[in-house]
Amino acid sequence: MNDNGEYAFWNDESGAIENAYDSDWREIKGKHYCENCHEVNEETDEIIVYQDYSDQLKSLIKFIDSVAKGINRKVHEYNAEFVVKCSFYKKPKMEVFEENFIQSLLGKLFISLEYEQDKYNRTTCIIKLKHGLTT
Repeated sequence: MNDNGEYAFWNDESGAIENAYDSDWREIKGKHYCENCHEVNEETDEIIVYQDYSDQLKSLIKFIDSVAKGINRKVHEYNAEFVVKCSFYKKPKMEVFEENFIQSLLGKLFISLEYEQDKYNRTTCIIKLKHGLTT
């Protein structure tokens, strides 16, 4: 699977089909949806696809994946904020200039950037940002 931070796509149909069978994709009315991308209105049975991520969040994802070399990146959406969690392969934390870049990239959407260590001494970077407008 290719993921450039803005789009995720498969190069071949067989890989996409295999992933769909192994994951939580569902077929509804002839279309396929992942669990985290939509909800179904129980009254009208209408499928409501969630809005696309803001450009700032897309840029943050791209920066973490390609520049900071983050691994195990996950994006969690809550009512008022996004929480992006990741770790790093060759270093426990980001460099100071990378943290500063993230703050300037997110601007007024930035809430916090923290690190959490688990019982196995693995460090997770936790970035919180407010919901932004999609463009």
